[in-house]
Amino acid sequence: MSGNGERQHDCGFTKGRKLAMGLFQVKVELASLAAPTRTEELSLLVDTGATLSWIPRNVLERLGVAVFSRLPFTLADGRTLERETSAVLLTIDGRKAAVPVALGEPGEEAVLGATALEILGLLVDPVAQKLVPRNLLALISIGG
Repeated sequence: MSGNGERQHDCGFTKGRKLAMGLFQVKVELASLAAPTRTEELSLLVDTGATLSWIPRNVLERLGVAVFSRLPFTLADGRTLERETSAVLLTIDGRKAAVPVALGEPGEEAVLGATALEILGLLVDPVAQKLVPRNLLALISIGG
């Protein structure tokens, strides 16, 4: 925590009580792909610097989410670590999609990463501290 009481953003994890300028949290609903009626609501820190969303392991275990991989991640300070990964059904403001997630360990911040934002078609407005819906992009050939 800094001397002015703001939360410090470091490698996708934060500590303290207040968020610094430009950082904000959003409420999401999570569900297992295998049991979509079993849900949990969670607040996630919006982190466009994180590739995947980081969800606490205990939340994913309660939902019955199965791990299917272990991947390496590079932190902002250059260190690397590995985390187990999976996929969940994530809903924000009525937009719902299957998104890849990393299983966060105790002490690691729960974050909404860039991949989930892209999949759900959401832009980040850091000044207004909100997510803005956008149309997804597609490349198709219409008429020959």
